[in-house]
Amino acid sequence: MKATGILRRIDELGRVVIPKEIRKTMKMREGEELEIYTTAEEVVLKKYSELSAMETFARSLVTAIKKVTGRSAAVTDGDVVIASVGTMAPPVGSAIGDDLRKILAGRRTVVLSEEKCLPLGEKGARGEVIRPILSAGDLFGALILASDEPLTKADETVAAMGASLFEQQIDR
Repeated sequence: MKATGILRRIDELGRVVIPKEIRKTMKMREGEELEIYTTAEEVVLKKYSELSAMETFARSLVTAIKKVTGRSAAVTDGDVVIASVGTMAPPVGSAIGDDLRKILAGRRTVVLSEEKCLPLGEKGARGEVIRPILSAGDLFGALILASDEPLTKADETVAAMGASLFEQQIDR
């Protein structure tokens, strides 16, 4: 953990204000949920991600996509990659870039080809499908398929199906 040098007092209701600089750095917004963990000497606040709570499901899904289609695949929440397989997919734990964040803000499926592909993995892709994961109008993350071959309508369908499975899990 990184020390910030910032001190805050707990008020009479047990509240603590998280400084603006930290909220900005961590991309925390008003109304977002935090998970609270404790150790013998620490209280840890962690941004809550519905999708990161489904990490095992995400790993199983991207592994199945890779096995069936041969495509690299990844699942992201709003900030980081939570599951990934293949050389054209970004590594688990890596932050999503501004270009991907802009695509997700559009809340629609985007198909990229050749020079328009985002540099996500260690190997460049010739085709990418980026399918937002939405529930009740809220953006939770994305399912990404990438290939060294041009993608087909079947790849778009696989991405839509995978994202739909996440959306159903979130709605439960």
